[in-house]
Amino acid sequence: MRSLWFVVPAHGRAQLARICLKQLRRTCDLLTAEGVAATAVVVSDDENLDTARELGFATVERDNQFVSRKFNDGFQAACDPALNPWPADYVVPCGSDDWVDHRLFLDLPGPDTVVGFQRMSFVREDGLQMVTTFLNYDGGAGIRIYPRQLLEPFGYRPADEDRPRACDTSILTNVRLRHGDRLRIEHRHLHDRQIVDWKSPDMQLNTFAQVVALRNSRGAVDPFVELAGIYPADSLRAMRRHYLSFARAAA
Repeated sequence: MRSLWFVVPAHGRAQLARICLKQLRRTCDLLTAEGVAATAVVVSDDENLDTARELGFATVERDNQFVSRKFNDGFQAACDPALNPWPADYVVPCGSDDWVDHRLFLDLPGPDTVVGFQRMSFVREDGLQMVTTFLNYDGGAGIRIYPRQLLEPFGYRPADEDRPRACDTSILTNVRLRHGDRLRIEHRHLHDRQIVDWKSPDMQLNTFAQVVALRNSRGAVDPFVELAGIYPADSLRAMRRHYLSFARAAA
């Protein structure tokens, strides 16, 4: 059975991260049931590590000064045989505010191929609207499937070490420069809700308004209606309560 690890840097937003990590646990369990041994490593220095341990995920402690180092720590923990006796065959960088459809990761690529996803959805900071976005560039969203072999030449630390943001871009850029013409980038589309990014009002690198202004976004809809039947009802109920708690606090 091939193995896949999600690499999740986390900082703050403990309630939102807890909901998303619990949903990631469900995603990993579905993948494992269908033949891909899946788990995650969470890289943080706060209570998100406690949540990760409760869910059976690996953890690495790292401060939030450079997010790129958190990604690198996670990649190395997943892939480096010196640290992991059962190194992952594939790694997927993933946000602590994201949901992913497990079916995206059932068909795993060859050792020279990165799989990216150009369609994803973003939920507004109040939870009342969701838009679909087309990321029309190579690699698409920061969530990508990387075979371990592509990361080995970097000592499993492919991101620039001193980046506070744009870490996903540096990872793909460095992998592309190292492997040249033999690297393939493949894009897949399952449905427009295959990746969902849940914006939060308290801590956010890119706001919902910025995403809508800068990206090809369309179709504002109610996320809790649109996502029903795609993601578990328990996860949706927990997320609805999360946004309602912000609304009550602001009232």
